[in-house]
Amino acid sequence: MATPAKAQQSDSTAVRQDTTLQQNQSEPPGGSVISNVPDNAVRFQSSDSLVIDFKGGKKAFLFGSANVKHSAGELKAGEINMDIDNTTVEARTLTPEDTLSRPVLVRESDEIKSTRILFNYKTQKGKFEAAQVKVSEGHLIGSKIKNVNESEVFIEDGIYSTCPPEYMYYYLKAKKMKVVDEDELFFSNAQLYILDIPYPIIFPFGYVPTDLEKQRSGLLTPTYAFQDQNDRGLGLQNVGWFQYFNDHLTGQVDGDIYTSGSFYLNGLMQYRRTDQYNGSIRLGYSNDRGMEPTDPDFSETIQRSVSVQHSQTISPYASLSANVNLRTADFNRRNSYDIDDRAEVNSNSKISYNYRHPENLYSFSTNAQLVQNFTNYSTRVSGPSANFRLKNISPFQNNSGGGDQDWYETISLSYSNNLRSQFNFDPIDADSSDITFFEALTDKDKYEEATGNDRYIQAGLQHQAGIQVGQIIPSQFLNISTGINYTENWYPSSIRKSFNADSNRVETEKVYGFTASREFSTNLNFGTTFYGVSDMKLGNFQGLRHTVRPSLSFSYRPDFSAERWGYYKTVQTDSLGATQEYSIFEDAVFGGPGRGESRSLNFSLQNVFETKRVKRDSTGEVSEKNIRFIDNLSLNTSYNFAADSLNLSDLRTRISSSAINGLNLSATANFSFYQFDSTGRELDRFFIEDSKKLAQLRSFSLNASTSFRGGDGVQVYTPEYRRRYDPFDQSTFHPIDTRFGYEPVPPLNSPWSVSLNFSYSWTYRFNDEPTKRATLRASSISFNLTPKWRFNTDVGYDFVGKEFTPSQFSLNRDLECWNLSFQINPFGEFKYYFFRLSVNSSQIQSLFQKLPVLKNLERSSSPSGARGRGYGGF
Repeated sequence: MATPAKAQQSDSTAVRQDTTLQQNQSEPPGGSVISNVPDNAVRFQSSDSLVIDFKGGKKAFLFGSANVKHSAGELKAGEINMDIDNTTVEARTLTPEDTLSRPVLVRESDEIKSTRILFNYKTQKGKFEAAQVKVSEGHLIGSKIKNVNESEVFIEDGIYSTCPPEYMYYYLKAKKMKVVDEDELFFSNAQLYILDIPYPIIFPFGYVPTDLEKQRSGLLTPTYAFQDQNDRGLGLQNVGWFQYFNDHLTGQVDGDIYTSGSFYLNGLMQYRRTDQYNGSIRLGYSNDRGMEPTDPDFSETIQRSVSVQHSQTISPYASLSANVNLRTADFNRRNSYDIDDRAEVNSNSKISYNYRHPENLYSFSTNAQLVQNFTNYSTRVSGPSANFRLKNISPFQNNSGGGDQDWYETISLSYSNNLRSQFNFDPIDADSSDITFFEALTDKDKYEEATGNDRYIQAGLQHQAGIQVGQIIPSQFLNISTGINYTENWYPSSIRKSFNADSNRVETEKVYGFTASREFSTNLNFGTTFYGVSDMKLGNFQGLRHTVRPSLSFSYRPDFSAERWGYYKTVQTDSLGATQEYSIFEDAVFGGPGRGESRSLNFSLQNVFETKRVKRDSTGEVSEKNIRFIDNLSLNTSYNFAADSLNLSDLRTRISSSAINGLNLSATANFSFYQFDSTGRELDRFFIEDSKKLAQLRSFSLNASTSFRGGDGVQVYTPEYRRRYDPFDQSTFHPIDTRFGYEPVPPLNSPWSVSLNFSYSWTYRFNDEPTKRATLRASSISFNLTPKWRFNTDVGYDFVGKEFTPSQFSLNRDLECWNLSFQINPFGEFKYYFFRLSVNSSQIQSLFQKLPVLKNLERSSSPSGARGRGYGGF
């Protein structure tokens, strides 16, 4: 036995080693303290002295940094007594306040601290007094701890907390506790303490999982909230249960409860199989009550929603997706805290299937879409629809490559078709209609009764083909291309109109039978690029390069309203004999050929301005950087030679620049060249004919956006000491901190970020004030007020309306073992705030709050899955 200290002589016989103990003269450097000890062998040492007594049995007494090692564990203490015959070791502190000599038992990765330890290293049983046990993400303290075997530990007067023992801000205290397999902690008659104050929450029995590798079910984390809408008042949100079925399926039921009696219920089922499919099914139900049921003005509003999300990869070339959202008109406005959700007036649902040929020879897709408009209570169902598209074919292309192409080699052919069906339900009585869109969809008679028309379900098949020639005349300075486009639509019906002299109105009749419309157009395009260069200098900027890309195109389309085509008819409109021209395809899904001949000359001009910034350092070295100070300055207009008036279209201009690092600027403006009459309609007379004015500005918009971020991170600072809260220590509440100035102020270099967006729009109105709108939006503002306080916000201001737009503010505080969060929206008609105080530890949260996050499945704690923009870590 290796003994660094000399053996002391006493009434017993002092020896240097015991023949029953296996000698181990040295410990390999870096070796394990336990793995190097053979089975059934004990190794012990002390820094001061070692006494072995053979009179009353084989006993050893170790003094000064004593250490006993065995394959069952390692015991460290200021003083250790060994009973070699009974294979026990015992150690205790001289005084309870003595932390230097406190016994510590180490078993693999576990560590137990106690004022007294009695341990049998053969049976691996032990007893502990006032012991501290470190478990996964937590600490156990007990007045007495007994280890009955390798997998079970009993604790008397136990305390469990995820805070360090020196400053337990909260803990669970129970008369009896039991740890099994170091994975689960069972307890009975437990009470919650916060700052040593007992709370009236008693757990008759329960357990805390200390191993979170497995997914578990349990209660969700509720949030305290106040909502100033419909007088909902105070309430709790996200009160519910999360159910883990397996790695591919989970479920959740939660709700919100308010003091007004209003409530919200949400059911969610999620499924996922990696690289194959994933999705969710959500059901929502809310009941809003105003005032008391006995009040004369008592009201009750019920809202519902159904949401189905599905995404599936069938093969590398085929996929299926579904996004179904059905809800009542005010569901989001009453239950969602997301600004965009609350502004939505439509509900969109879509199911689609896509396929692409492995060699890209063709592609095919089919889909169905449902759109509910809650403004006019109309519903539109599109589908089933299908689209087929062939890969562009270049029949004369030379695949050998190299050299210039002849004009015929640039010829390409294209073809696609589109099958579409459509159902439009726009009831006459709008929100008071007794017939729902589903009833109208399944019953034609009910559809005609609700809408007053016979345009039940419309369908059509569209074919589109084209021939394009990429370069007619070989030239390296001028690009000349041309093309012909052909469109043919097939319909199962068309319409005819007739004048009813008795009722003095025009009546529309649907004529069933195959009908086709055909139209075509052709175009000729010219384009080039030229440059202007200047050697001008301005400060560090040297030279100017101006890139100009003008383009001119001529398009022709005949007048398909001519009688020879047969697409337009004439109908009498009144008893005086007035007539009107109409298209027999005006209600068709693809419409019909347009009225009027078109011989349009389209002109566009794009400009790019660049310069070079030249810098010279102190050594004379020159550095150059190209800067594009105007990314795009474009002008577009057209002239229709076939029109009988107003031949020249509006001039559309746009400019954009990102020359200033981090700042994006863009502006658009539209100008009209024609004068207005007394009613505000355009006349066939230019402004310049009667005045020096060239054009009238019709609309203007400006947008500027930028973002900033900085900071190198918050330096984590650990105070000199931590004080355990003592409810009888009144100095805690003293107005003057007696230790003020003892500890340095922690340095702060907080990471921060902010995004700014300014938008301005101006629209001309004849003989009236123009419409203006100017808003500044500051989003993603985030910074640390202190190392533990974090602030987030998203705020906006309307300069025209002189009011704040709907905004959100969030504040989070790290309280060591706790997390405090507060979120508020103080502006607009929808005001609310949330308050939450939760334990950081997942173990305690799983006991009476939320569950560990799953690897593959997400969990939502908000109605409709959108409770704002996720400020902070709630």
